[in-house]
Amino acid sequence: MADELNLNIPLRKSRAMTSEAARRVKLAGHEAETEFAALIGGQKYPGSRKKDVIDAQGNIHSVKAGDNKWQIFLYSPTRFRESIGFWGAPFFSACLAVFPDKYSDYLLNKAKVKLELQQCMIALKDFLSSTNPFFMHSNKLVFLQEALFHSSEVDYLTIKIGDTFHIFDSLEVIKVIDAATLLENSKAIKAGDTDCLKVLFKVKDIGLTKDKNITIGEIEIRTDEKNYRLVKFWMGREITLRFLQDKIGKPKQKAERVVAYGKAGIRFKSIPKIAQVML
Repeated sequence: MADELNLNIPLRKSRAMTSEAARRVKLAGHEAETEFAALIGGQKYPGSRKKDVIDAQGNIHSVKAGDNKWQIFLYSPTRFRESIGFWGAPFFSACLAVFPDKYSDYLLNKAKVKLELQQCMIALKDFLSSTNPFFMHSNKLVFLQEALFHSSEVDYLTIKIGDTFHIFDSLEVIKVIDAATLLENSKAIKAGDTDCLKVLFKVKDIGLTKDKNITIGEIEIRTDEKNYRLVKFWMGREITLRFLQDKIGKPKQKAERVVAYGKAGIRFKSIPKIAQVML
């Protein structure tokens, strides 16, 4: 039922995705949305953000496919200034504020910028690692809900691996990821690198991977000329699915090549027979 997963995942790669690779990933995502909508008798959601497919019950799915790394978001300084609902926005803004407006000025002051960014990334990690006194949840959990699902706009996370679509309840997703990870700042791994320029989401439950050094997500600042001074948050597709499968109930077959887990296995209904005939 569930496809075999290859967990021989590189821990970290410093090279950014090429524009051609990004185009292929985006295309694969659009194709997956169309395919999934047809399988469940739903329709693609117009527009962008985190909403991809509306199912027959009127619930929203965020569909993830394509590359082994999901780009959860790539945000400019404006996004954090204007979004009062983005939890921790001042900390992200502080990270971006250390960079000069012009890329050419950054190239002349790399060492100075990196030293200032270190302190901001440490502060961001400490903030996300702490507990929110108002909501009584970790700041990491609130951040994940906003980053993955734009607060409460999305009902399900649907992940395509091979030919199978795996459906999970969005609230269960963020609770599992929050509980299964801890946050660390990055460490220099070769000469010329600088510590603490990223926030890493590290595996806490080593029973799944037998390697407590696995990184399943990163918050970083893009510093290439094309995507200068943007905050990027990515997560690993296969290792994230492995966590969710392990922690959220047994899969239930819902349609051809569609399985659902946990609360999604109860809430998500099989597609009407008339829709199956039309496929």
